[in-house]
Amino acid sequence: MKRISAIILLFTLFVSSCDIIDEPYMNEPTNGGDTGETVQKILLEEFTGHQCPNCPNGAATAEQLHQTYDKKFIVIAYHAGFFARTNTDFPMDYRTTVGTELNSHFNIEGYPAGVINRTEYNSNLVMSNTAWPSATAEILDDEPRLQLSINHTFTSGNLSVTIKAKALSDIDPLKICVLITEDGLISPQVTPSGTVEDYVHNHVFRMSLNGTWGTQAFTEGATFGQEESIKVQGTVNADWNTSKLNIICFAYNTESGEIIQAEEKSL
Repeated sequence: MKRISAIILLFTLFVSSCDIIDEPYMNEPTNGGDTGETVQKILLEEFTGHQCPNCPNGAATAEQLHQTYDKKFIVIAYHAGFFARTNTDFPMDYRTTVGTELNSHFNIEGYPAGVINRTEYNSNLVMSNTAWPSATAEILDDEPRLQLSINHTFTSGNLSVTIKAKALSDIDPLKICVLITEDGLISPQVTPSGTVEDYVHNHVFRMSLNGTWGTQAFTEGATFGQEESIKVQGTVNADWNTSKLNIICFAYNTESGEIIQAEEKSL
């Protein structure tokens, strides 16, 4: 059923390009995906740029998946590479050191590109947006191995975040990354039909609170029920709209690089 649903969505995205699909072509979770139980969440790391004419198609695919799966589907949009460069017509600089490092690490050569839970699909780690629905459906119903929770304080621009991780099965050593994204950024974007001056950029990666590769957790691995917390801090840029900021954390296997769980919370 997951594969059938993904195929239907792929076909619909192809024929409708950037249009949002009105009908529920995938099985939508009840209660917005929030049942009070720990579920497997999917993280899309999207690589994009405001001078990339095809990247709005990628954003549309990400938005469709986000609307369909709601809280189970999390997006980070890294603006990096050739198409993210600035000039007088595209003055907003969304590039970051972390985004540039990941762009190089994953060897991104075409845009839009995405990585789903840093897990291979059809032997590919980096995929175009047409593969994102199928790659998501492939792992969406996996049994969760980890529970993540986010607690934070934000005072006078200073942000402190505590991530609590609880093993739901025996797991290998992990690293946990804590990032900030911003929605609702309005600036020019090249599209297939020309430049849109008031394009709305969402899920834009702004900063990491613990570098590109995160903080070690469960150094020796963990058994069922074992818990560990990490605490990270940072200063939020005064120019960012705090009502549009999100805290995203994800935990990945230090050996394979696979993301085993992610979580998101509004600032």
